[in-house]
Amino acid sequence: MKKEKRELSPWGRQCKVQMVVLGKTLSDLSAETKLSKTYISSIINGRMIPPEDTIRTISNALEVDAALGR
Repeated sequence: MKKEKRELSPWGRQCKVQMVVLGKTLSDLSAETKLSKTYISSIINGRMIPPEDTIRTISNALEVDAALGR
């Protein structure tokens, strides 16, 4: 059985780019935001829709426009 490939949202794509630009790992982001690495990964990769304040928290840590996550 083939897994369905998910398209990244513009926000998720930008988060991944910013992680590289800023040199941040999921561990760094987890420590900074107090969110688990698994939770952050699920959000960025579009497997989970988080509350708005969580989008803002991750966006602030990565210097990404939170409006892209809505």
